[in-house]
Amino acid sequence: MVDKCYVENSWLRGNTVLEKECVISQLELKDVTVPSMVLHGVVLKRDNGEKRYIVRAYGIKDNPKKTLEERGSFLAGDLQSFINLNNLKTKDIWESENHSLWKAKLYPVIDSQEKAVSWALLLHRMSSEKADEVKVAEWKALKRYSLEESFQMADASVLVPWEEKLENRILIERFLNRLRAGEHYVDSLKTFGITELDEKQFDMLMEMAEKELPFEEKIRVLYSISHSMKFMKKNFHGISYDQVEQKCFATIQQEIFKASNVNQVKKYKIAENQVKVSLPVRVNWGGGWTDTPPYCNEKGGVVLNAAILLNGQEPIEVELRKLPEKHIEFASLDLDAHGVVTTAAEIQDCHNPYDSFALHKAALIACGIIPMEGEADLEKILDEMGGGFYMSTRVKGVPKGSGLGTSSILSGACVRALGKFLGTNWSDSDVYELVLNLEQIMSTGGGWQDQVGGLTGGIKYITSRPGMKQKLKVEYLDLDEATKTELQERFALIYTGQRRLARNLLRDVVGNYIGGKEESKEALEEMKHLAVMMRYELEQGDVNAFAKLLNEHWEVSKKLDAGSTNTCIDQIFASCEDLIDGKFISGAGGGGFLQVILKKGVSKEMLRARLLDVYQDSGVDVWDAEFVW
Repeated sequence: MVDKCYVENSWLRGNTVLEKECVISQLELKDVTVPSMVLHGVVLKRDNGEKRYIVRAYGIKDNPKKTLEERGSFLAGDLQSFINLNNLKTKDIWESENHSLWKAKLYPVIDSQEKAVSWALLLHRMSSEKADEVKVAEWKALKRYSLEESFQMADASVLVPWEEKLENRILIERFLNRLRAGEHYVDSLKTFGITELDEKQFDMLMEMAEKELPFEEKIRVLYSISHSMKFMKKNFHGISYDQVEQKCFATIQQEIFKASNVNQVKKYKIAENQVKVSLPVRVNWGGGWTDTPPYCNEKGGVVLNAAILLNGQEPIEVELRKLPEKHIEFASLDLDAHGVVTTAAEIQDCHNPYDSFALHKAALIACGIIPMEGEADLEKILDEMGGGFYMSTRVKGVPKGSGLGTSSILSGACVRALGKFLGTNWSDSDVYELVLNLEQIMSTGGGWQDQVGGLTGGIKYITSRPGMKQKLKVEYLDLDEATKTELQERFALIYTGQRRLARNLLRDVVGNYIGGKEESKEALEEMKHLAVMMRYELEQGDVNAFAKLLNEHWEVSKKLDAGSTNTCIDQIFASCEDLIDGKFISGAGGGGFLQVILKKGVSKEMLRARLLDVYQDSGVDVWDAEFVW
């Protein structure tokens, strides 16, 4: 706003500009520039149940009683110049011999306030020889009322509800500004008072989230609403808090999915009669959780992890075999599940989490063999490919809930196997992107570090920049042979004997970040720094310093998610405290495998003997783990 402007009972939004000496009343303005004038919104009494709007427009010094003959002023000129500039006749504006501004039929009756504002602004252009002739002709054809008629027909009953709506909008804008500033949602909700949201505020916020808020604000508003409803035990229009929370997390998946290249169908030929891909699992060291949406999309991710063999083998297996029949056979060997599909629609139905072949189906869609939606003839597709095929998956020798990234690495194995089977020249980067697309199809909601950790050997430093479409940069640590040997000798993997308990972990951790919990934001940032330092110490050959950083990361992980540890994990670490220099969980923790760096001179057999002595046959034991260089 420029100086000498007056605004009452109005809401100025977006890039609205008020030039010098503007008066605005009873209006909502968005992305408009208002020259020096008065704009006054009026809601007319309903006609056949429909709302009607007029926006009065005149200059701040215009006298409604002054007439055409008295050269009464109007906006940028006077009534006479207004007629002359727009080729009007007096009968176009007045129905009586009283040619005053009060009686002039200038103001179109419109079904929305936004349109009424645009016609009011046209009047100013018409008064200053700047109006388009076509728009002037349209204006002439509209039903128009005078200042007098709009005064008589105004619906005064809308004034109080309008003021209440404005008050709510002011509260909502204050609430949004607090969220934008990174404030915790609990504190931001205090804007609305001790009872937090009421039904009208809920409706307004939900409409804004649906129609106008950008992604980063939409998810935070939905999360805040859901947790307010949960805490205050409120439902609105039969909508419960968990439905709003689900909408929040669904929005994250939808935005990432929109940025992906899914549904780009390509024509392939089977190039190999049989392909078998085996992959290692991964251990995570630094930066875990920073690869997870929406954090990585807003801040970028930094992760350090390594590929390992478990008990001397690559546990992840995918096999493809060409078949003469024009169908696809699926097998999930560790689940002892087998099936045959003969239509594309069966493959497109890939979103059931209880479907044993959801991964197989999603892989075919992500790789562009089958379209994600729409009509498709599977027999014709297979005929062009040169035959049907058999596709099996297996995870062997790895307990469920291990924390070693098996699910995502299995996705990577599917894409890698399909690429070889079809004779593609996909680079590692191409495979990473296809796996990201695959996981969006399956709506897993997880990050990208697991599949990258297992798809290739070595210790990998993986980074991404902010953005909905994540581009991964993978750097392999160049360690000298002495460091590799020492790391292999001192690294040990301990199985806790218990499966990681199913918890709503992803929503808890991601929710704390979305909700603006300061400890969560700080922890995620610190994890990135620790990953950088871990890389540095390993490349310097200092395994002791690396072990200390693992300990630091373990403490930060517990701040991010208290459920990453439990009594069992604490006791296992305590029972071998004198034998280890570093300790950490695998994956999200809470069960599965633990990682330790042994003190120099301590062997894995010594660690195993200690654990067996304390835990006997409970399942707590050291498993053989070998780095894949």
